[in-house]
Amino acid sequence: MSHNKLRLSYLFLLTSYLLLAFSCTQFFEDKVYKDSKSPGTSLSDLISEKVEITQLDAPLEVNVSQAVSPDCNFITWSAVTGADYYRIERAVSNSLDSDGNFIEPDEADYEVLNKFVYSTSFTDEILTTYSYKNEEYGLGYFYRVSAENPRKKYDASDFKVSSPATLFAPVTTVTASQGEDSAYIMVRWQKTANAASYQIWRSQYADGSGSALLATVTGNQNWYKNTVDSAAQGTDFYFTVYAVNSQGYKTCASPVALGYSLVDGAPARVTNVKITTGRGETTDSISLSWDGVAGNNIYYAVYRTSSIDSAAIKLSAKDYAQTTFTDSKNLAPNVYYYYQVMAYTYDEDGTTQLKGPASDSSASSKNPCEGYLLSPPSSLSVVYTPEGSKCVLSFPAALGSTDCPKDSGLSDDYNSYSYRIYTCATQTGNFTYSGDSFSDTSLVPNEGYYSVTVDTAKFYKISTFREDISLESALGTVSAPSPKAASNLTATKKAFISGVTVSGNANDNGVYPVKVTWTAPEGGADGGYYLYRSTKPDSGFRKVQDDPVSSDSTEFIDSYDGAKPGTIYYYRILSLNELKQGANYSNTEQGYGALTADQYMREYNKTIKSSHKKLSLMHKSGTGALGSESRDGTYSGSVSYEAKMDGLGARIIMYYNKYADFYINDDESLGYYFCVTGNTNTSANMSANGSMDGTVTCEGMYPGTVKYNGIEIKGGNAGGGYYVITQEGFEATNVSYTVGNE
Repeated sequence: MSHNKLRLSYLFLLTSYLLLAFSCTQFFEDKVYKDSKSPGTSLSDLISEKVEITQLDAPLEVNVSQAVSPDCNFITWSAVTGADYYRIERAVSNSLDSDGNFIEPDEADYEVLNKFVYSTSFTDEILTTYSYKNEEYGLGYFYRVSAENPRKKYDASDFKVSSPATLFAPVTTVTASQGEDSAYIMVRWQKTANAASYQIWRSQYADGSGSALLATVTGNQNWYKNTVDSAAQGTDFYFTVYAVNSQGYKTCASPVALGYSLVDGAPARVTNVKITTGRGETTDSISLSWDGVAGNNIYYAVYRTSSIDSAAIKLSAKDYAQTTFTDSKNLAPNVYYYYQVMAYTYDEDGTTQLKGPASDSSASSKNPCEGYLLSPPSSLSVVYTPEGSKCVLSFPAALGSTDCPKDSGLSDDYNSYSYRIYTCATQTGNFTYSGDSFSDTSLVPNEGYYSVTVDTAKFYKISTFREDISLESALGTVSAPSPKAASNLTATKKAFISGVTVSGNANDNGVYPVKVTWTAPEGGADGGYYLYRSTKPDSGFRKVQDDPVSSDSTEFIDSYDGAKPGTIYYYRILSLNELKQGANYSNTEQGYGALTADQYMREYNKTIKSSHKKLSLMHKSGTGALGSESRDGTYSGSVSYEAKMDGLGARIIMYYNKYADFYINDDESLGYYFCVTGNTNTSANMSANGSMDGTVTCEGMYPGTVKYNGIEIKGGNAGGGYYVITQEGFEATNVSYTVGNE
C-alpha cells in the first residue's frame, strides 16, 4: 500500500476522532467504527513490511564427477531457496600448477552451457565418439552455477565454482613382449585414474577386431602374463586393455599392442638400431639403420610408435632384406618417433614365418631409437608491449633443444637453433620473413618459454632454423596480438536515452536499458568485443551476449531483463582479434537504467514508508495524534510531523530535510538511495474529503521530484488524481494515485 493511502486512512481516523472530541460524534460514529475495526486501519500494521529476498544465495557447493564417465561430466549442486532455475557455465583448462592441479581459467573463458536448468543436476556431454587419442582426456573442466528467479525479481546469485571435473580416461600406453620368451607374452600398461579393474582382450587382427576377453585384474595391477602353448608360439597377437571403475563405467579401448612368443628356429635379436638422419636434420623423413642378423634368408620388419600413440605401425614391405630404412609415412612436426626392428625367416616349407625378438629400441628402452622432424615451436602467443609500440612473442624451444619443455629426456643429442619471425596483414595470406631472427644462444627461457620483442604486425608465424645445415622448418600456426584495451568506457546512469527510454522498452521490473560506449583501441579490434556485466566491481562478470559486438561498433544497448531498481551494475569490454582472442580489458564502469515513472514512485515510497515507522504520534488515535515530533533519518537528515485542527477539519504537515534511510546496495561508499527534502501535507474536512499538497526533491541514485498537488481525498482515502514525477533528464509524468496499492 502506498504511503499516501496509509496517510489518508490515518487522516480519516484523525479527523474523525478530532471532530468526535468536539461533539460531532453522530456524523462520524458509524464510519469510524467500521474503519477502526477493519483489517489494515492500524497504521503501524499497514506500513509494516516483510523482509524480502533481494538477491538469491549462491549454491553452497557444486560437486563434479572426477574420472567417472568416459564421455560425460556430471554436475550436482545444493538447492537454493527461492530459485526458479539455475544457470551453468563451463571453462576448460590445460594448465597445471606446480603440484599438478588444473588452474582455473579467467572469467572470460567461461561459456554458457544452459541458462535454464530446472533441477539441481546437469550432465555435460563432452564426447559423442571417442578414442584414446582424444585430447579431452587431458583437460580439467571447471563449472560455475548461479541461482536465478527473475519472475520474483530476485537478483541472480553469485557464482559458485566447482573443482575441476575430469573424464574417465582410457589406458593410453600398452606394450606386449615380442619374442622375449617362448612360453608367454607379457602385457604391460600405464594405469589410469579411478580404475577399479582392467580387462585384457586379445585378437589375431592388427586392428583389434574379433577380440576375446583373456582376463580381468584389479586396479592396482598394470601387467598380465599371457601363457602361450606350443602351437601358438610365434603367432602375432594384438592386445587391448579397458579400464573399469567402481561406478561400472568402462573406457574405450587402449591402443593395440603387438605381442608374440619366441619360436624355435627364429633369428637372433636385431641390435644397434639407430637414427642416421632424423634428429632435426630433416623436415619430411627419418632414416635409421641396424646391424644385420646372421643367417640365411633373413628379412626385417620395421615398426614405429610415437610420443602421442603407443600403437605400433608396421612400415616395411613384406620380406624387406636391407639394414637401412627411410620413414616418410604421415610424419608430423613436434612428435617424437620410436623404431623397433624384428628379424624373421621362414621354416623349411617356406610357409611359416619365424620371428626373432624385437630390438631393444622402444621408448621404454635404455637406448631408444628416437627421431623427430625439424619442427617450429609448438605454440606462439603475442602481446603488445606496455607502451604499445612493439609486440612480445612468446614460444617454447623446438624439439631437439636443451630448453625444449617437451624434451623426452631420452637422449643428450641436442641441436642449436635460431627462430625466424614471419608476418602477414591477413590470417590466410602469404607470410613473409620479417628479417627478425633470434639465436637460442642469446635466449633465456622463463618457465620453458622464450620471449622476443619485434615490430608490430597483424599476424605472425614462426619457424626453426638450423644454421649448421642451413635447414628451416615449416611455419608454425598463426597467431595475432590480443588487441589493446578499449578505453573511455562509459555506462549511462538513470539516463534518458533518445529512442531507447520509451514506453514499452523497460523490463518487467520497471528498469530501462543502459547504454555502454567506449573508444576503440589503437589498431582496432578485428574480432569485435565481448561485453561483461557484474553486480560487483572486480568479480562475477558474465558475458552480456554470446556473440561479440561488431568490430565496427563502439556502443551497446544493454536491455537486461533481470535489471532491478536500486542495483548498480559494473561493465567492462574485452577487445578481440580476428582469432577471437583477447587479453586486455577496458576500464570498469558503473551503470544502471532509469526507472519508469510508476516504478520511481514505488522506490521513493520505500523511504517515506520507512520514515512513518519512526513516528509515534501518527499511530495514536483521537486527540492523542495532535502535536508535533521530529525523528532523524537512519543515515541522514530528519522528518518532522505536526497535526492540528484546521477549522472543522484537520491539517497534517510533514517536512523532510535531507532524510535518508538506505544506502545504495547497502553500501555506504555508493551513497544514499533516496535522500529527500520537502513537504507531504494533507488536509481534510469533516466529511473526510480533501487534498494533498507539497513537493519533495529527491537526491541520491535517482534524482528528481515528487509533487502531490494532484491527489484527491474522498471518504478518507485517495479517491482520485495523480502524483507528478519529474526525473532528472525526463519530462514530468503523471502517475495514478493507485500506484503503490498493487
